[in-house]
Amino acid sequence: MRFSRSLVVFLFTLGTTNGFSQQIEPPLTEPFELGDLHKTWRLMGNEMVMFPLDMSAMPVLIGSERQLFLDNYLIAEVKDVTRNVRPPDRYKENPVLEPPRARANQIVVQHVLKFDSSPRFRMWYWSWDDWQTLPAGQRIRHGNSYATSEDGVTWERPDLDLHKIDGIVGPNNVVVPYGMMQGIFHHPEESDPQKRFKALVLVERKNPTVREGYYIHTSPDGVRWRGHLERPVIKSLQKYGFPQKGIGDTTRFWWDPIRRKYIGDVKFVIRPGTIRCRGVMESDDLVHWTRATPAFFARANDAQIYGHRGFAYQGMYIGLRWIFLPEYSIRHSTYVELDCSRDGRIWTRVASGQPYMAFNPKSDTWDATIMRPVSLLEVGDEVWIYYFGAPSQRETENPNYPKSAPVEYSMGLAMLPRDRFVSIDGGADSGTLTTRPLHFSGKRLHINAEVTPGGEITVAVLDIDGNVLDEFGESAPLRGDSIDLPVVWGSGDDLSHVSQEGVRFRFRLHNAKLYSFWLSEG
Repeated sequence: MRFSRSLVVFLFTLGTTNGFSQQIEPPLTEPFELGDLHKTWRLMGNEMVMFPLDMSAMPVLIGSERQLFLDNYLIAEVKDVTRNVRPPDRYKENPVLEPPRARANQIVVQHVLKFDSSPRFRMWYWSWDDWQTLPAGQRIRHGNSYATSEDGVTWERPDLDLHKIDGIVGPNNVVVPYGMMQGIFHHPEESDPQKRFKALVLVERKNPTVREGYYIHTSPDGVRWRGHLERPVIKSLQKYGFPQKGIGDTTRFWWDPIRRKYIGDVKFVIRPGTIRCRGVMESDDLVHWTRATPAFFARANDAQIYGHRGFAYQGMYIGLRWIFLPEYSIRHSTYVELDCSRDGRIWTRVASGQPYMAFNPKSDTWDATIMRPVSLLEVGDEVWIYYFGAPSQRETENPNYPKSAPVEYSMGLAMLPRDRFVSIDGGADSGTLTTRPLHFSGKRLHINAEVTPGGEITVAVLDIDGNVLDEFGESAPLRGDSIDLPVVWGSGDDLSHVSQEGVRFRFRLHNAKLYSFWLSEG
């Protein structure tokens, strides 16, 4: 027996009436009040609520990765220290790529990937904001283009001449002439060379010939894409309501290299109030997805979660949230806050309410009121964050700005020294941070820290009960500003003989900022 490619659905029923099945409505689930949904989801992302167990005496196994303090996972005790986000520096020559000054041309970055071979940086972006008719007759919105760079700063738009969109200005670098590439993945180990690049493309349409939703596309090189617009693998959100019938248009998909799964960072819109929030779903093959579970809900209705993107970083996950302020401007203005996860599923806020990339106070700047990061890359000893942005559209600053005018998005770059997302700060009176008992395989302790003149950091090694090991005591003071400060005690720097004893590190901070620590073999 041969089955068609159509979706086969099994409908389980109870009983029949005159030969017709009776569907069960509503579903067999525990009833609840819709108002409770807001209260429950709002607690998502609160570390104290999500992890109520005191684990300060429980050992934790760490690897060779840098250990960051974005959450409390490694921390047993603190005294007189604070946690603060450290905003990245916007690249002084921003924007690094601007759209041609023509109607509907845009630079809405979907993804930037870094490669060992040329071109070392490759970008896919939504380049067209209008409706068009494809050769097959489908009336579809948007289009996607491709750009390359050797240094990540100077970008070129190659003239590919693969597809034609009337109105695109400049080189013809269109690679998918419709939809929005909301997830792009590179798998060089893929056995089929024609599928080493994969994408999920969100398609919107103006006629019934194409269903709205997310479609799988494949490519051998990230440039020549093939996809079928027969049936989406995931439905798109059509109307606001509960339960939601599809996922929203700011959903982003990314590859988790730690768990080797595709991750869907899903947009939900919940009535009443059309409040935006986020969920997480997973897949092994881009076709079969787990149920979306809650990740983030706004702390308040006037600061909604418009978008989110997670990134694997040094054995954990860094997240960047787009915070939407409905009353801020006539368009969807968003600034950025920070969050993190240890497993890629449960996300917690970092220094909630502290902007990581704040609104630009210069209202005439290209990214004054819209900043939406999409890629985070480790480049040498720095972290580079690519984002798209737009200038101010606040009525108080530009009362004549037409609400129907297209938003002109460009691409920008923000940079920070590696690991320096968040600091643990000690002041003039000194403060301490003591870790949980640690098991590790390295020998030598290093820290990433910033010590002001006259300040210092010392490190003591404690046993599992919190007693200082006489062999080590307090380390030699560490001073200066460096992403790599080796720690040395009077007995030397070799910790290998206590690596499996569950020792704790107690960092004493005097006018200093601590970003991370790690154990090396040499």
